[in-house]
Amino acid sequence: MKSFSIKNNSDSLSRRDDAFHLTSIIIVILLSLLAWGVESKRSSSPRVDVSTFLDLLDTWPVAVCLNVSSTSLSNVTNDHASSNSSYSRPYSLQNQSYNSNALYAPVAMPEPLSLNINDIDSISLERLPVFGPVLSGRTVKYRNLLGGFVDVGQLQEVYGFSDESYHDVSGWFKVDLKKVTQICVDTASWSQMRKHPYLGFEGARMIERYRRHHEINTIDDFRKMPLMNDSTWNNWLPYIKVVTINDHL
Repeated sequence: MKSFSIKNNSDSLSRRDDAFHLTSIIIVILLSLLAWGVESKRSSSPRVDVSTFLDLLDTWPVAVCLNVSSTSLSNVTNDHASSNSSYSRPYSLQNQSYNSNALYAPVAMPEPLSLNINDIDSISLERLPVFGPVLSGRTVKYRNLLGGFVDVGQLQEVYGFSDESYHDVSGWFKVDLKKVTQICVDTASWSQMRKHPYLGFEGARMIERYRRHHEINTIDDFRKMPLMNDSTWNNWLPYIKVVTINDHL
C-alpha cells in the first residue's frame, strides 16, 4: 500500500514537471512571436518612409548646382522630363540662361589716387579689397582720433593693417590736407589734448606745463619745450596750432 502511494506521488510530480516545461516553452514561443511582431512593426516604418522620400525626390524640381555645367543639367532635365511627361516643372533650366561665372565676377579695382582718404566712409572702404567690416571701422575710427590723415603711410598705424595689405591699397588713395583738424594747443584742455594718438598723456602734460610758465606767440614756441625732439615735433606739427587774431574773426 505504501509503495503504491509513493508511485502515485512520483507520477503526479512527473506530470507537474511536464506541465511546467510545456508551459515554459509556450511562454517562450509567445514572447518570441511578440518580439518578432514588434521588430517587424519597427522595421516596416523606415521602408515606408524611405519609399515615400524617394517618390518625393523623383518629382522634386531640379536644383541648380554651381559646380555642374548648365549643359549637363539641361541633359538631366530633358531625360527626366521625357520619363515623366505628365509632370510640369516650375523651374526648368531650358527657360532661363545661367551664367556660372556671374557669382565670381572680379571686384573692380579703384584707379590710382582716385580715393580721398579723408573723405571716404567705412561703408565705401568695406567694399574695397583687403578692407573688411573690422579693418574699415578701425581705419575710420583712427582717422577721427587723429583729426584726419596727413599721409597715406599712416594707414600702417591702424591696428591689424599688415605691410602686405598696405602695399596692395596705398596707391588708391590721396590726401586732402584741408580736411585735417588741428588742436589749439595754447587753449585746449589737458583732457582734450591727451585723446590725440600723437600727443597722448605725456604730450598733453608737457604742453600744459610749458604754456603755464612761458608766453606763447607762435607754434614754434612749443618747439623749445624740454625733451622735444625732431621726430616727435614732425608728428605733432600737422595737428597743432596756436590761436591767432584771424581765428577769432
